[in-house]
Amino acid sequence: MVAKSLIKLIDEAIIPAVVLIAVKMLAVLITSYLMHFQFTVASFQIFHLLPTVNFKNSTDYITAENYSNLAMFLTAAAGTLMVLIKAHFLHTTHIQPKLQARLIRLNLENLISPSYHIYHQAVIWLIFLWLTVFLQVTAAVLNGANAQIAIVAAIIAANFSWILVADVEREIAIFNNS
Repeated sequence: MVAKSLIKLIDEAIIPAVVLIAVKMLAVLITSYLMHFQFTVASFQIFHLLPTVNFKNSTDYITAENYSNLAMFLTAAAGTLMVLIKAHFLHTTHIQPKLQARLIRLNLENLISPSYHIYHQAVIWLIFLWLTVFLQVTAAVLNGANAQIAIVAAIIAANFSWILVADVEREIAIFNNS
């Protein structure tokens, strides 16, 4: 069972990881373009897969880093929020009968998910959310990036974690009452 869950976690992590890396890289490039930063791109030097972006000065780097970390955090928060909404409203064990009937009538019953699927997704998105918070805090400590963004990100991640724990407690209560 543990091996099956580990494989499921790895499977669920692939798409969010690719999305977050792509958002980070796009945010660096878009920020650099919009703010007219001088930079060079060395092709595929990180793990022979990802390009390296080198800025002319540290101020440009810190600004691009702030915006790219913020974009990556917002993406991770949006993904986590989507899964939390699904866990709260579209969970097979505690979906409202009216909502379930409406989804079936609209042929959208595939939106309803079992605990196994939802909680694996939620764990992955929360891990990535906390990882982006860690990157925000590290950037704030090491290179003077915006600390307010890191603080707000940590508060949001803590609240999202609390919401997931509340949903898991609700699921346990339903299981114990069965």
